[in-house]
Parts: sequence; C-alpha cells; structure tokens
Amino acid sequence: MTGVYSIRGDEPIFVVEKVANVLVLKLIADPAASNYHSKQFEYNRMMKTVSEPEVQQLLFDFGDCVNVDSVTVGILTSLAGHLNEFGGRTAMCNCSQKVRRLIARLIKLEPAGKQTVWPHYSSRRQAIETLCSESN
Repeated sequence: MTGVYSIRGDEPIFVVEKVANVLVLKLIADPAASNYHSKQFEYNRMMKTVSEPEVQQLLFDFGDCVNVDSVTVGILTSLAGHLNEFGGRTAMCNCSQKVRRLIARLIKLEPAGKQTVWPHYSSRRQAIETLCSESN
C-alpha cells in the first residue's frame, strides 16, 4: 500500500489497464469492504482518467469481484455517464449472476437519469473485440 491508501488502510478498488483502445477497470474482490474516503479518492482518480480525450471505451471487469455496494455502483455509473456524455461506450465482463443481480438492484437506487444497463460479455476478450469493432 502506498500514499493515501496506506493512511486509510485499504487498497484501490480498481486495477487499471489499457488494452487495445479500451480502458479496463478491474474491480477488486470486495470493493464494498473499502472505506468511503478511499472510494472518494478512487472516484476522483478515475474521473480524471476517463476525462482524457483518448478514452472512448470503458470496460468494467468483474472477474475477481464477489461483492459490490451502492457507493461502488454509484462510482461506476458516474464514470460511465461521464464517458457517454462525450460519445464513449461502456461494457462489463466476467460478472457472476449474483453480482449482476446486486448491481441491477443497486442501480435502481440511482437517480432516474443515471440508471443504466451495460452490455455484459462473458469474457474480457469478447468485450474488447466488440468495443473495438464498434468504434470503427
């Protein structure tokens, strides 16, 4: 742990990767267990990242994720909404049925204008190929 995370006692909730022209945010196993201040820091860090002009495709990878909370879903919704305002696209992959049901319930808590559904792909490769082909 380094920086703000070591002070707060937890890790970032995202592992950030760039694959092809897709920004991949891989969620940790239990982002719900991270404290609120770290989530705020992550939100600010990721908002700067998705605001970069070259970011047009965003993929949430839930491969390791077993639990989410309303704050995390709010972060995902805000990041995707910001990108969508500028013509970008968002998808998700590797999400278990349990986590997908939880996300669907938590998204209903978002304001009406922010409620959204992202296309789900069973693999990262499939998601990236689709996002990249749609951008051409």
